[in-house]
Amino acid sequence: MTRRFRIHGDNIVECERIAKLILDEIEVTTVDISLISPSTIVYNIRFNYLDNTFEWQLELLPGFNKAGRRRWEGDIFTVLRNNGSFLDETPDAIVTCVENGLETILYAVEFCSALQAGNQAWQRSGRAFSTGRTGCPYLYIVDFVKYELDNRTRRRKALRFPNPAVPYSYINFSRESDNFVAQVYVRSEEFNRQFDRSLRNFDENNFAEAELSTYIVKRMCGFDTTAEEEAIIQKNTNVVLFLASSSRPSKNFTSEQWSRLREYRHGIVQFSLANSRFNFKKIITNRGHHGNSAEFLDLVENLSVGLASKDLPFGIIPAANRRRLANGIHCLYPTYDANLVDRIASGNSDLILCIIKGFKPRGDDNRPDRGVLPLAAMLTSTGIEVLTYIYGPIIERNFNMLSTNPELLAASNGFWRVILALSNFVALDVPVIANHSYDREVLLDTTALKEHYVGQIPNENGLTQDEFSSIPQSFHEDDVDTGIHFLFSHLLREVCFEGMCNPPGGDWSGLSVRYENYETRWLSLPRVSEEVDGKRPDHVLELFGVFNCPVLLSIESKERSRDLEANVGEGLVNYIHNLMNYVPNVERSIYPHIGEWTQSEQHIDFNAFEVISAAAYLRESAQDNHIVFEHSRCDMLFIMAPGEHGWEIEIITSTRAAEILKEFICDKIDEIGFNGITIF
Repeated sequence: MTRRFRIHGDNIVECERIAKLILDEIEVTTVDISLISPSTIVYNIRFNYLDNTFEWQLELLPGFNKAGRRRWEGDIFTVLRNNGSFLDETPDAIVTCVENGLETILYAVEFCSALQAGNQAWQRSGRAFSTGRTGCPYLYIVDFVKYELDNRTRRRKALRFPNPAVPYSYINFSRESDNFVAQVYVRSEEFNRQFDRSLRNFDENNFAEAELSTYIVKRMCGFDTTAEEEAIIQKNTNVVLFLASSSRPSKNFTSEQWSRLREYRHGIVQFSLANSRFNFKKIITNRGHHGNSAEFLDLVENLSVGLASKDLPFGIIPAANRRRLANGIHCLYPTYDANLVDRIASGNSDLILCIIKGFKPRGDDNRPDRGVLPLAAMLTSTGIEVLTYIYGPIIERNFNMLSTNPELLAASNGFWRVILALSNFVALDVPVIANHSYDREVLLDTTALKEHYVGQIPNENGLTQDEFSSIPQSFHEDDVDTGIHFLFSHLLREVCFEGMCNPPGGDWSGLSVRYENYETRWLSLPRVSEEVDGKRPDHVLELFGVFNCPVLLSIESKERSRDLEANVGEGLVNYIHNLMNYVPNVERSIYPHIGEWTQSEQHIDFNAFEVISAAAYLRESAQDNHIVFEHSRCDMLFIMAPGEHGWEIEIITSTRAAEILKEFICDKIDEIGFNGITIF
């Protein structure tokens, strides 16, 4: 009997990454890849695994119901919300089993190809916390390591590591929640112990690609995954110890302390009180201070104990120091409600104190700060009292709502929900952004709001809800990207190499081209290249057999033609030309077999390719292709119309090279005879 699974993803790339992990683990006997809707790629696979034979149907559903969209008939996040996932932070992919009209979540995955250092290391902690507390297993896949590149030369800067407290928070949260929540470290293209001395003591056995794939498939088969979970958690622990080995003991827990903490039964707060050699001190630049924030930091430093690291934006106020803290707060902020200050003083438990800027100069939220309170909750527990101090600017309407109706603010604003749902007290010393900006100081007791959110209990139906249709109710840019991806990476895979696919929600982690006998890759791509009028592509496809040299087809995808930028076609070409002025970051041999990534040392000749620009978008009722060409300066247009089970794609060209490429694509599709895609 065929079993049905769904891979719900932020975009088609996230869905395909899960599918690849599955295919890499199993012994495939047959696989057929097709479309059951313009948006839904389906894998029908038959395979052997652990002495069993299986038939699976994997449906890939890219593009969640986010930002108020009703893209799909049902919302896969509803079942998570019904089980206590109250933050707006959501994972990259959710895998479900569909059976008897019901759909059950099996696990969730987050992919991270960004630098894991500084405050970037915890900006996604909200996703792990909010998803993990529902009982849904959660895997956070970290490409280790990633380098920052100099903006001008694109040379690597010195390697920076995440704080050891970040991976440890997953270990602790997994134990506290009795649910499998873990970071999975996988080898990045740039990892090279010989190249970088700071990696020489890293044990490559702590990469967990094998355990990751095995866990995923076993979970879907219904097999026991205890061994894989324990192995991944142990490798997490080993990574914590490695990261701690390069930390300064005067400001951080040592490897020996982290090792002892794993076996300590009373939690990290009590362990810190007994073992920390440093206080808590938040570093704020002179420009960043506001009001009495500098004096508040001095007060806190004298009364606090560091929680794992001095570099984290939170620490511990021991119960014995709460009254002294309250007295200091009263002196600095006499306008704070005296009764609330007294409640801080009279508490008989230890207090977590979190200091965040919260908001940028124009009042939009500071993304890394979204993860601070979830990180603190994962590292400790939601049962510990928390005081959050905010010194960044706040938009007036949000400040007014905070003062009069914090419940409504929490319900309507995702970042404020993080703050209000995970804090017992919120203290503000902030500039308020208005027509005539002004300063405000206020202290709030948010304990009731915190109890409302963290007190939510799982639904009696668990992670199961009614099945909904695999066919979307409306079509958007996500679908344009899925159609382009399916056309080139699946139907034309014999003559095409997909060098980049960057749909909405993508990570711009790299662009590859095949050159001579190597796949060469540029990493940490720049967003724009204004000096050369460059526009980063959404797709880069390398096609072979069209001309004497490979074609690089650089595509900008949009929902509508009027969304295209002026001269985007020139920008797409200029971006690639500019990138090829720099040596690729890494390369690997592709013949006679795929080799390991190594550091690249040679430039790629831009003139070795025929570079063609294109725009892809949905067909509209009234559309003048001449105007689109005039505005975009693209060589080709892919005008896409969704059908019942696939796409009708009209290709319009403006150059002879583009016309030859169109004829090549049409001929190949005719040879394949796939009836889900019609090209003309």
